[in-house]
Amino acid sequence: MNVYVGGDVSKGYADFCLMDGEGEILLEIQLDDTRQGHNRMSELVRECTRKVGPEEDLEIALEATGGLERNWLHLFRELDEAGEAELNVYRFNPLVIRRFTEQKLHTNKTDEISARVLADYLRLGLAEEKAAYTDEGPDDGLKTLARKTQRMVNQSVDLKNELQALLQRAHPELVQYVRGHMSQWVLRLISQYPTPDQVLEAGPEALSEIPYVTEEKARSIVETARTSVASQTDEDTALTLSLTAEDLLRLEKRVDQLKERLWNRVRDRRAPRLLASIEGIGKWSAAVLYCEIGDITRFSSAKKLIAYAGLDPQREESGDIAREKTISKQGNAHIRSVLYGCVTAAIRNGSNPPVRKLYDRLKERGKHQKVAEVACMRKLLAIVYGCWSNNERFDPTYEKRLKARQAEKKSTDDTSGGQNADQNSDLSAPVSRKEAKKTRKATSPEKSGSPSTRGQGAFLSEYHNGESASEQA
Repeated sequence: MNVYVGGDVSKGYADFCLMDGEGEILLEIQLDDTRQGHNRMSELVRECTRKVGPEEDLEIALEATGGLERNWLHLFRELDEAGEAELNVYRFNPLVIRRFTEQKLHTNKTDEISARVLADYLRLGLAEEKAAYTDEGPDDGLKTLARKTQRMVNQSVDLKNELQALLQRAHPELVQYVRGHMSQWVLRLISQYPTPDQVLEAGPEALSEIPYVTEEKARSIVETARTSVASQTDEDTALTLSLTAEDLLRLEKRVDQLKERLWNRVRDRRAPRLLASIEGIGKWSAAVLYCEIGDITRFSSAKKLIAYAGLDPQREESGDIAREKTISKQGNAHIRSVLYGCVTAAIRNGSNPPVRKLYDRLKERGKHQKVAEVACMRKLLAIVYGCWSNNERFDPTYEKRLKARQAEKKSTDDTSGGQNADQNSDLSAPVSRKEAKKTRKATSPEKSGSPSTRGQGAFLSEYHNGESASEQA
């Protein structure tokens, strides 16, 4: 007898449905996320294991709910590791289950119905390819810390924007010092002397006591304060400026400490060092990518890792109409966030030749900057996959050498007069002119397929150097 368990997790409790192989519901129960509820679930698992028998595994499915499911996953993992039950536990993307529900034409959605749908999904054997991992292992804490640090980085960006907007009204002469990177000295100056009047009252001697403020710079700041055009210099605005600068100082110090801690925790591992060898990816970004991607063997190709990050292009094709849409954005947003910073740095500095060349090529073709950057993000993630999966450091000449090998192979194929064996398209079929043109092109002798390639150049065969992304305009 096969038993399938579906669980819909909510805050503080979960609804479970136990279903047999015929689709009959054996039990529906709601359990609290407490020790008592977990003990009851353990009893049910042991009972189901006896019914299933020693040759079959009990299958359990939960839906990802932003971390609420982790306590239950931890319970099932403990039961499995203790040998009390042989469990296959899955954690599904909510989108997968929603699409499955739509196929069954279900219109109602309750916790009980969701649990039944999950159990039915398992019963139909649909979990084999789309099964999510029950747990990322001991690095869960590192991922949590990395995400917390990233949120603090975002908070610092908000504070910087707020500070710049306030300075425009309260001390516009200091705006020139906070464009782009905000140095520690200017934040300390604003926290102590936020308005022009306070700067004049302090004088150049007091300003020069701030680290990295030279006497010349102090005199310059005082002189510009004398002729300030500030329109909002009241006490409340001054206090707001001072508090904002102090918050930024504390936040940036804490962020630097957390970034260093995270890198120190992973620097002895091979994968983060490989990622850090890629030009454009620093230690912090390498640590975040390592934590977010987890086990690289989960992904059999660069294309699957790209889809996991939500960077896969959405394509609609029907008859003669083919339309490239935007990227899916249905994957890991944290990976996209860190890749964007890496790509902008690599483009600006030109430190990563393959990425920079792709960007320049797309811009020359008239593509929008954001479209080119997204293509470069996908390119960089494919390089990440190649280095990590092949256990190799980044080689900027890899792509050039790969293209040379492909060109040589193409030349050999052309001289041998080889032709594709699977030319089954009939040009006499009543298709449109556009489709007939595609058929003639596909069956022409000049056509040659590019070899499937793994490694740092895997992206070349799967996404044609990232240029497929350029059609997302």
